[in-house]
Amino acid sequence: MAYTTSSDRPFKQKRRIWAFWALTVAFVTFQLIAHPSFGSESLFLTLLAQFGTLLIAFGIIGRIWSTIYIGGRKNSALVTQGPYSITRNPLYLFSLCMISGVCLVFGSLLFTGIFTLLAYLVFRYTAKREAIYLSHLFAEPYAEYARRTPLFWPNFSNFEWGQAPVISNRALLVTSRDSLFTIAMIPFSELVEYLRESGFLAMAIIVP
Repeated sequence: MAYTTSSDRPFKQKRRIWAFWALTVAFVTFQLIAHPSFGSESLFLTLLAQFGTLLIAFGIIGRIWSTIYIGGRKNSALVTQGPYSITRNPLYLFSLCMISGVCLVFGSLLFTGIFTLLAYLVFRYTAKREAIYLSHLFAEPYAEYARRTPLFWPNFSNFEWGQAPVISNRALLVTSRDSLFTIAMIPFSELVEYLRESGFLAMAIIVP
């Protein structure tokens, strides 16, 4: 009888998905009960929202770029070029940018720091578990790739374009769907602010 270990099996992405659904519920809850200490007309609040929107756009572009390279080849081929030449997990890195951007649109630095840290911990845990499986799957080629390429934070000196990838329409559709969900948080934040200023929502907590 053959036995398998955690290194023999790919990481169950449902765990990561459930973790982020929990973070999403917490985010929406905080949106409804908390309010940034800066006034709605504050220049600093406006700058935070604009920078957050830029981070979201940067994250979406980065996720699409990463998806073009990885396509439907995840766990079936070792992709080491394009965004995968500067970090082994560009999809997680750009997703973190999007999450930070959404939090900045809310207008709280404390709020942004907490949720960005929690999201980073989930991504890092997932990346480490996936690295164990990929090391088992691709052996020495992955070990060599891991030696020169960081797990998460990018090393831009390693960048190389590589060959033109084969685009997976299904993978692009999935990442576009996820990006639209993130974009939807911007008008949601504006709606919450409008309802609060109109007196329909109570301001229970003020956060810096």
